[in-house]
Amino acid sequence: MNYCILLLPSVHDVMKAEKILLKAGVNINVIATPRELSHNCGVVICFECSSYKKVVSLLEELIVEKKIFRKSDDTTYLEVTQE
Repeated sequence: MNYCILLLPSVHDVMKAEKILLKAGVNINVIATPRELSHNCGVVICFECSSYKKVVSLLEELIVEKKIFRKSDDTTYLEVTQE
């Protein structure tokens, strides 16, 4: 599975995003932040990269810094966030 990781500044922001995405029917999982991605928040949202545009569109109302990464191999993540 080709999946993406959404990083947000806090657990509170992750919970808000989770609520929005689940309500819209997006298949997501909240997982522990991968060690390779240093971040202040201990959890991230994992979703299929095929849902990228839908996730970005749904989270436009969430006014916080958002970073999205795609896993390229076992230990490397590439940032794919588009502004």
